[in-house]
Amino acid sequence: MNFERFLDINIKDDNSFIVFKDNKILYEPELKTFLLDGKFLDIDFNNSTLIGIAKNNDTNIYALDITKCSNNINIGYKDINELDTRHLLSILKPDEIVLMGRANQLLHWIKSNKYSGYSGELNKFDSKEQSLFCPTSSAMIYPSISPCVLAMVIRDDEILLARNNMFPKGLYSVLAGFVEVSESAEETVKREVLEEVSINVKNIKYFGSQPWPFPSQLMLGFTCEYDSGTIKVDEDEIAEAAWYKASGLPYVPPQTSLSGQLISSFVEDHS
Repeated sequence: MNFERFLDINIKDDNSFIVFKDNKILYEPELKTFLLDGKFLDIDFNNSTLIGIAKNNDTNIYALDITKCSNNINIGYKDINELDTRHLLSILKPDEIVLMGRANQLLHWIKSNKYSGYSGELNKFDSKEQSLFCPTSSAMIYPSISPCVLAMVIRDDEILLARNNMFPKGLYSVLAGFVEVSESAEETVKREVLEEVSINVKNIKYFGSQPWPFPSQLMLGFTCEYDSGTIKVDEDEIAEAAWYKASGLPYVPPQTSLSGQLISSFVEDHS
């Protein structure tokens, strides 16, 4: 499969679509797929947002948003459900998550950059650069990525887990925060941990990264050690936070997420 960006479409071609509606994704439960065959869909292209995201042999793959469409798109499948994208993260394969995330991010890009911030004119698409551009200034607008750190804080045989105010009741994870302008990722780890739970950390080490295009984040995972301080949560973002042993963890994110992988590595090291 080749990842590309393109806007042209011929309905006579072999086309597959990843379809979003009201921030949910259309999913065929019997075939267990979100990659829908264009031959079985009735698409109102005039009221949809469309962007090509990849080519797989002779098949073009498009991301499609039909939120503004009133017709029933399904004309050939036995059943199609509308599912929350985050629900699928626990059941999809890694390559499927990447494809679904790419579709979501590129739709966000094309919808949020319809007009040029330089001139106010409609942006155009450059097929060679696979980029939007301002027709007056010729400034190129590529998909943006927002770096965000994940900080796993360890104190002896305990891990610091917190529940964000936006999390469901009972779900805990490592701390997270966006990288500020002119700030290194390691500086972000120190700042976010101090701001969110009043803890100072040391020995910050890079763990790994994961694209998290909901809509456009790149997660950078780090481990670090407790240095000083007593937990005091920033109630604007964090509802609860506490130290946990590997044998007594609360409900945490799945291992399909980088936060879940960080927590799993702690459990393996302390079992």
